[in-house]
Amino acid sequence: AIHKEEVHSMSTNPSAMPEKTRTEDLPLISVIVPVYKVERYLDRCIQSIVDQTYRNLEIILVDDGSPDACPDMCDAWAARDCRIRVIHQENRGLGAARNSGIRISTGELIGFVDSDDWLEPTMYEVLYRSLTKENADTSMITGVLEYPNGRQIYLYHPDLHLVMTTSESFKYINLPGYSTISAWSKLIKRSTLGNIRFPEGCTGEDWQFTYDILAASVRTTFDSTPQYHYRQVAGSLSNTSTNFNFAGYEATKNMVKLVHQKFPEQLPFALYGQMRSMVSLYDQALVTGHAKEQQWRDFAEDTRTFVNQNMKAVTESVTLPRGRRLQLKLMAISPTLYGVFFLLHKRIHPERSK
Repeated sequence: AIHKEEVHSMSTNPSAMPEKTRTEDLPLISVIVPVYKVERYLDRCIQSIVDQTYRNLEIILVDDGSPDACPDMCDAWAARDCRIRVIHQENRGLGAARNSGIRISTGELIGFVDSDDWLEPTMYEVLYRSLTKENADTSMITGVLEYPNGRQIYLYHPDLHLVMTTSESFKYINLPGYSTISAWSKLIKRSTLGNIRFPEGCTGEDWQFTYDILAASVRTTFDSTPQYHYRQVAGSLSNTSTNFNFAGYEATKNMVKLVHQKFPEQLPFALYGQMRSMVSLYDQALVTGHAKEQQWRDFAEDTRTFVNQNMKAVTESVTLPRGRRLQLKLMAISPTLYGVFFLLHKRIHPERSK
């Protein structure tokens, strides 16, 4: 249902790449990297940040009580590069680790990287240029999903360069392929960040954070040129199907209320975002075998009701892909029927994301 295309190469025409920038007169970017049980991948991640063409970086490694070699690796990197700072703390989760990094950061601009991923060398150069060119408060890029077998999947419409008002950002954040919830995709002015922080003690913390950032941004840019490599690791937090994204679902409901109050012209897109969030949660219940439990049967009925109540408003404004339209129609008719077709689709295409 989501627009996809294979990415066989991340190479770019060298003549089109930004030249390595000079450090002087450029604002400091604080790059915050939570670190937990990623010793196999950490060196590649940090090396890709150290090698950025944008040189004026403050790299904050937050060791979130990692039980492996990561704490020592972080300290070794700090000894090699004076731009690197390290925090060691007890394990408190991704949101708390990012918040710890924000607390000690000193940069005028803030970015985030997940410690099992890696960056193209121009990522922060591209983000910064987009931010300054459009006088934006937040700039965003995209990445590719990297699988252990070497396969790459790109989830975004190619060659997109958007400049969005606050209202427009709540349209595009709810359209697959036009924007991204992930914290790693963003460069944010500290003045825009203000007191916004990540929820702690939950998963799906990026959702509420991103909605808060978009609401605080007068202007936001989006460049769909892939600059980030998002590693798909079996068993990792983001790829564990039993890790239900209730926080993301609740944040999406809050987003719909905000849009209804402040940006009613974007309400159909917000409602579509909530539909996708609800269906995605139910998909997790189907995959994990929990769908027969009463709480999930109730949730499925709530989803069916919500889709039926709002489908007309959504389809009048949102051009739905054929697969997504069929998906929602099946859910509106019968969650049981939807479940049969969904599980069949997963057997045929086990590698595909929703």
